[in-house]
Amino acid sequence: MLGLPAIRTGDTTNTVNTNAVTSIATEYKSSPEARRIGYGLTGQLALTERFGLAFGAYLRRVGYTLDTTVTTNVTGFVNGIQGVTSSSTNVHDDTRARVLNVPFLLRYYSKGRHEPGPRWFAEAGGAFQTLLSPRTTLSSTDAIGNASCCTVSTSHFAHRSVLGVEGGAGVQLIDPVGIRVVPEVRYTRWMNPLIDDNTAHNQRNQVEASLSLSF
Repeated sequence: MLGLPAIRTGDTTNTVNTNAVTSIATEYKSSPEARRIGYGLTGQLALTERFGLAFGAYLRRVGYTLDTTVTTNVTGFVNGIQGVTSSSTNVHDDTRARVLNVPFLLRYYSKGRHEPGPRWFAEAGGAFQTLLSPRTTLSSTDAIGNASCCTVSTSHFAHRSVLGVEGGAGVQLIDPVGIRVVPEVRYTRWMNPLIDDNTAHNQRNQVEASLSLSF
């Protein structure tokens, strides 16, 4: 489970005066469509009594919607009376993907692996993140209200794959039959964004809590 939102969104408006009578306002409104909960597989390779190499593969869904409205205002005179004529166009983006997260960390335990009882651990290493099946569906409405749908694109993603540095800590609990219950917390700093689209950006500082069951 992610502790921070996977996608940061917001609203903004840019206005440009093209000449003395015409101005163009571009408004961006975005909202997240991402899930904080994911799932996957995890494993560990014992290196020494207290050191191990932990790795895994986790999937979760990520996405956002973005509405871009362009309004053109033209100032003119009709029968000697000044007025403003406005027209607007709108483009709706619906962007979705699955994210595969692959961490690889060196883990240090407070006890040797053959010693009984619970033990805490600290870990540090790197992570790889990539997009699976990314797609953006575009629909639009022109200035006279004609709607069109749907164009599929993949151009809204800044990077398809990124690397990050990761660290964390947790506890390993072992029940009488040998099942290991491992709650932990990790922090990851991604080197580049996967999504960077006007007012929609993915979270590059990732904090997550996980619960693993292993044997």
